[in-house]
Amino acid sequence: MSKIIIELQQESLKSNFDILNLLRKAYLVARKLKLSEFEKWIDSELNGYKDLDKIPEYRLLRGEVKAWNPYNGWIPVIFENDIESITTHYASDTISSLLNVYENSENRTAILPFNASTNNYLSKHGGLHTKYALMIGTNQIYSIIERVRNIILDWSITLEENGILGEGLQFSDTEKEIANNIPVINHYINNFWGNVSETQIQQDTKESMQKQ
Repeated sequence: MSKIIIELQQESLKSNFDILNLLRKAYLVARKLKLSEFEKWIDSELNGYKDLDKIPEYRLLRGEVKAWNPYNGWIPVIFENDIESITTHYASDTISSLLNVYENSENRTAILPFNASTNNYLSKHGGLHTKYALMIGTNQIYSIIERVRNIILDWSITLEENGILGEGLQFSDTEKEIANNIPVINHYINNFWGNVSETQIQQDTKESMQKQ
C-alpha cells in the first residue's frame, strides 16, 4: 500500500506540480494527524488570509507606485522619501488567485489598485488627481508559490524522519501521537508570521490584484 507522505514528497518534486492539489493533500494529512496549526496555515493559503497579523513574511510584495495618465497610460510616481507603507504590500489573496495572476499577466506585471483613502493621499502628494496603483513583478508571486511548495516538501520530510508515513490515507494512533508530541512537527509554522501592522496597505486584496 502506498505511503501518503511519500506521495506528498513525490508531488512536491514534480516540475509540473499542481500547487492546489499539493495543498489539498497536505491539508488532508494535517487533518488526519490533528495538526491544527498546519491545517490553519493550509486553509489560509487555499481560502485567503482573514487575519492581517497572520500573513507570512514570504507574502510580502514590493512594487512601484504609478499613476494613470489618460494619454500615456501608467506613469511612475517619484516621492521625495520612500514610503514603505505604500510601496510594500502583504498579499492576503488565495493561492489560486495569485496563480491566476501569474499565469495570465502579459507583461510580467500585476496591478494592485489602492483604496479610496490611499488614492486620495497619493493624489494630494503626487500632484496628479487620478487613480494610482502599485505595480508588482509577477516573479514575486512565483516566489510565493515556490515557497509554499518547499514548505510542504520540508514538512513531509520532517514527518518521515519521525516515523510518520501513513498507510494509504490512514495514520496509526502511534503516528498521531508522535506528530502531536514532537514540537518541530506540532509547531512547524511558528516562524512563518511577521508583524505587518506597519506596512499593510489597508485594502481588501482579494479582488484588487489585476493582470496587465
